Amino acid sequence: MPATYVGIQNENEFYSHHYLAELLAGDIQGTAARWRETATESEGGAPPPDQALRALARPYLRFRQRFDGERRHRTRIELQRGWFRQLLGALGYEVQPGHYRPSEAEDEIPVLCVGGVHRRAPQLLVLGAYDPLGDDEDPLSLCPHRDQFQGEAPPPEDLLKETWERIITRRIFGGAHPPRWVLLVAPSQVLLIERGKWTHNRLLRFLLDDILGRREAPTLQATAALLHATSLLPDQGMSLHDNLDENSHKHAFAVSNDLKYALRESIELIGNEAIRYRTEVLKERIYDLDDELAEKLGLEALRYMYRLLFLFYIEARPELGYTPLKSEAYRKGYSLEHLRDLELVRLTSGESQNGYYIHESIQTLFGLIRDGFDGGEGAVLAGGMHNTFEIRALDSALFRADATPVLDRVKLRNETLQQVIRLMSLTRPPKGRSRRRGRISYAQLGINQLGAVYEALLSYRGFFAEEDLYEVKRAGEDPDELANAWFVPLSELHKYNEEERVFVRGTESLRKLKVHPKGRFIYRLAGRTGRRPPATTPRKA
Repeated sequence: MPATYVGIQNENEFYSHHYLAELLAGDIQGTAARWRETATESEGGAPPPDQALRALARPYLRFRQRFDGERRHRTRIELQRGWFRQLLGALGYEVQPGHYRPSEAEDEIPVLCVGGVHRRAPQLLVLGAYDPLGDDEDPLSLCPHRDQFQGEAPPPEDLLKETWERIITRRIFGGAHPPRWVLLVAPSQVLLIERGKWTHNRLLRFLLDDILGRREAPTLQATAALLHATSLLPDQGMSLHDNLDENSHKHAFAVSNDLKYALRESIELIGNEAIRYRTEVLKERIYDLDDELAEKLGLEALRYMYRLLFLFYIEARPELGYTPLKSEAYRKGYSLEHLRDLELVRLTSGESQNGYYIHESIQTLFGLIRDGFDGGEGAVLAGGMHNTFEIRALDSALFRADATPVLDRVKLRNETLQQVIRLMSLTRPPKGRSRRRGRISYAQLGINQLGAVYEALLSYRGFFAEEDLYEVKRAGEDPDELANAWFVPLSELHKYNEEERVFVRGTESLRKLKVHPKGRFIYRLAGRTGRRPPATTPRKA
C-alpha cells in the first residue's frame, strides 16, 4: 500500500511523488533500526528521534497557546526560540542564535544554528522565520524581524525588507561559499531546502499541526529521518539524503523505461491499425508505403500517445484542477479512468472486438480538453445540473485539431485500443513466472518523468517493411526493443546463427522467429550507425 504522510508536502517533487509514497518507508528502515539499537544500548539515554518528536505534541500545544496569546514581538520571538530548541533538539541540532555573513561584502543574517563547518564554510544553516501578524504565513514570504538580531547594532534596513525566499536565493545560495542545506523553521512549519534542488523551487515542507496533532507513526518516522542532523551531515560516508536521491533516481529510471516500452509498442499498434483501416475499411489502395508516410504516422501516433499520457497524469492529479473528477457524469462517461477499467474486460464477440467505443470515447475526451465545455449540453443530456461538469479549454499545441491529420481519417478498433490502455496501465512483465505485473499509479509519477519519456521517443522513427523482415542481433546480447535493432529478409537469414536471431517470447520448444510481415509499420530507434551484427549489413530502423 502507498504511504500517506499527512503533513509532509513534497513541493515541485523534491523527490518523485511515486518514490515518496511507495519506496521511502522501506529506504529509511535501516536508519530507524539504528535509532532503536542506539536507544536500547544507552540506559536512560535519549529516545529515538521519532519518539522524541511524538513526545513534543503537548509541549507544542502549550507553546501555541502562549505564543498566539502574546502580542509583544520580543517576547513572541523568545517563545518561539524556546520551542525551536525543543523541536530541533529532538532532531539532533543545538540551537545557538547568532549571525552568518555569506561574504565580506554581505550583511549578517540571523541564524539559529550553523552546521558542518569545513574550511570556515558551513554546509547547513538553520534559520528562524517570525510572523509578526501571527497568521501562519508561508515562512518564505516573511522577512527577518529586528528583534531576531543579536547585539546592540541596528540591523540593515534593506535586509529587514527582504523575504526569506530572496535572502536564501540571492544572499545565502548566491554567496561565494554557499551551504548545501537550509532549514527554515517557523512556529508551525519546517522547510527543508537543498541548494541544487532549490533552482527548481523544490523543497520539503513539514506541517507541525498535522504531524504532531495526528502523531501517525510512519509520518513521525519519515519526518525524523528526513530532518535529522545526521541525515544531512553524517559523521562519515554518504548522507541519508544522498542515498535516497540515488534510490529515487534508479526507480524513476525504471518507471520511465516501462513507459517507454509501453509507448513504443503502442505507437506500432496504432500505426498498423491506421493502415488496416485505410485499406480494409476505406478501401484505399496505398501504393506508397514510403518513408514520408511512415514518418508522419510515427509522429502523429507519438502525439496521440502523449495526449493519453498527459490525460492519465492530470486525471490522477485532481489538485491541478484540469479535469472535473468530482462530477460523476465525467468520471463514468468521459474520463480515461473509466476506460482504464475496461483493460481486463474480455472482448469475446466480433462486435466488441471490432467496434469503436473506446476510439470514440477518447476522441470525445480530446475534444473536451481542446475546446472546453461549459456544462450546458451536459446538463441537458444528463437530466440536471447536478450531473453536468465544466472543463476549461486547454490551449496546447499537443491537442490542436490539425496535429494528427493522418490519424483523424481513421478509426481504431476496441481490441487495439484495449491493448494500448493495458500497456499504459501495467508495468512490464517482471522476470519470473510467479511475479505479477504492477499497476502504474499516475498519481505517483512526476511530470519530469513523463517529459523524459516523450523526449526519448522523439529519437525513434517509423518505417514499413518492404518485404518480410526478420529481426537479428549480436550473439550474446539480449534483444531490447528500446535499443539497436537490425532486420534482414529471408534470403539473408541463413547468414545468422541461432544466437544472432531474435525469437518471440515463449518456452524453448514453442519459440518462433520474430518476423515483421511485408507492409508492417515498425517504430524503432533512429540514427544508428557503425554498430551492426556480423555477416552482412541488415535493414536498420
